[in-house]
This record gives sequence, C-alpha cells and structure tokens, in this order.
Amino acid sequence: MQQTTRPEPTEEQTKSAGLFVRVLLLLLASTFLATALPLPWKAVAPALAVASIVVAVIGLVKAVRAGLPGTLRITYVLAIGAGAFFLLTTLAQVLFWPLTAAFEDCNQLAVTQSAREACLGTYEDKLMNFTNLVNP
Repeated sequence: MQQTTRPEPTEEQTKSAGLFVRVLLLLLASTFLATALPLPWKAVAPALAVASIVVAVIGLVKAVRAGLPGTLRITYVLAIGAGAFFLLTTLAQVLFWPLTAAFEDCNQLAVTQSAREACLGTYEDKLMNFTNLVNP
C-alpha cells in the first residue's frame, strides 16, 4: 500500500495567500470603520462587507487547493463570519434608513447622557412599532 502525500505549497502560493489575507484584513477594517460613519456614508459598509466575504471565499478555496496550513483556513472562515455579521448589521441600518437617520440626528444633538438614553429609547420604540418601510 502506497501513501500519497500532498506536495508542499510553492512560494508563489504562499505569497498569494498572504496577499489575500492582507486585502481581507483591509476590507474588514474598512467595513468596521464605515459602520461608524453617518448615514449617507454608512451605505458603503454593506458593499465592503460583501467584498470581504468574496475575498475570504476565494482565499479559502486557494488555501484548500494549495494545501496551506489549517490556521490560514480558519482565518478565512472566521473572516467570512465577520463579514456576514457586518453585512447583516449594516444592511439592517440601511434598510431602516429613516429611523436610523432620526436616531443619529437626535444623538448628535444630545448633550447629556440622559438625552442620549432618551434618543435610544425612542429609536428602540420606533423599531418595535415599525410596520411600514416607506412611511415610518
């Protein structure tokens, strides 16, 4: 019985995987920073999240095919999860654009902690009672 072993990844494959990890981390960091921006710019975050998921999937496929170390594969899987999390949270904020815009305006004008808590309470109440996407 003969055992077959996988060939060692080439230097080019290792460099390619490193490049994918750097691009992926840049995309995830950009997505994280875009979520903190005010609403017109917050709409960029879902696109960045989708791009990070795509890069992570491509990187994962390349890592599996090249037989790269398991830690790299785990990194790509975790990045897919992080990108999906960012995608869902920012998509929800963009979907509820009028409510999020009102909350951001209220929060920006609030001076005290109690005023910020009142803004948050109002935002939560509106979200719970939100039944119409067009006319909140």
